[in-house]
Order: sequence, then C-alpha cells, then structure tokens
Amino acid sequence: MKILPQDFYFEDTTSVAKALLGKSLHINTTGTEYKARIVEVEAYLGITDPACHTFEGRRTPRTTSMYLSGGHSYVYQIYGMYFCLNVVTRTENHPEAVLIRAVEPLPLAAKFEKSQLVSNGPGKLCRHYAINKEHNALPMWHKKSALYISDDGFKVSKSQIVSRPRIGVDYAGEAAAWPLRFYLADDKFVSKK
Repeated sequence: MKILPQDFYFEDTTSVAKALLGKSLHINTTGTEYKARIVEVEAYLGITDPACHTFEGRRTPRTTSMYLSGGHSYVYQIYGMYFCLNVVTRTENHPEAVLIRAVEPLPLAAKFEKSQLVSNGPGKLCRHYAINKEHNALPMWHKKSALYISDDGFKVSKSQIVSRPRIGVDYAGEAAAWPLRFYLADDKFVSKK
C-alpha cells in the first residue's frame, strides 16, 4: 500500500478525479480504521464552474478549505443534516475539488443485500463512517490523518470508467450537463446509473 503523495492532487482536477477511482479511502473517525474502494466521484472546477462552491472566486467560511493546497479534505453539510467529503485539488489559487460520491467497503462480504449499500452516495458514506465537519481541512496524504487515500495496486482500465453529468447541480445552467461525474462500470455501490 502506498499513500498518495500531496503532489498527486496538484494535477488537473478532471484527471485527479478519474485517477482516484479504484484507490482506497482510509477512515479513522471512530477509533477503528476502515478501508473503502472509491467507485464514484465528481469533479468541480473552481471559479469557472457554476456548480462549484468557489464559482467566480466566492470565498465564505464554508469554502475556506477549498483555498488550501491540493490534498486537503473539504467537508461540508447539505440539507442541514448530511455531510459530503471532497478532496481539494490544484493550488491555493485554483480552488477546485473532487467529491467522493460512493465507496465500496473493504473487505466486502461475499453476499450482501441491497439494504446493505451503506456508502452508495455522498451523504450515506459520510454518515456510515461518521465523517463530519470535524474532518474538514485534514491533510489526506498523511497516515496519521483521520482520512487518507492510498493505492493498493487495484487496477482500473479506461474502459471501466463511465463519464456522465454530475448529480444535483441543475442550478448550474449549461455546466449541469458537463460530463464530470466518473464511476466504475457495473460496481454495485455506484449511487445512480
């Protein structure tokens, strides 16, 4: 297992999003370390992306961690009750991020019911792993962090990556149709097909 170095996140956000598919998210938020395979993500392209929280250079207390260097966590709340986990990309001058939409828990039981899909959506995965506002702005390239990402050698081919428009960004006009949602074809934990 190799922890992804911080400079992994400095690259183009769309490329980082695709490269995160198949990587392992390590979560230590409850005193127990969990591991999950990243199977679905969305790219948010900063000040030029009407769907991004930092569109047109918007800077609020909520978006402060988006202005950190790549590799930091960006955790925010939606609907007053669900949290979403993002990884900041690029640099302090390019506030962009990748939303982790869905993960597959590891190890996965040989048989599981649809009701056991506890992490097939951004809010569900944060609730399942107790990820909340306390996990905002963490350096995700350190093993001592409560959240970090590693490469355990799992291979993903280009043909396995599906590209679709992002979910829940209808307010973003033409940007709502941008194909910046990426997921692994046929994975049962993808939030929506």
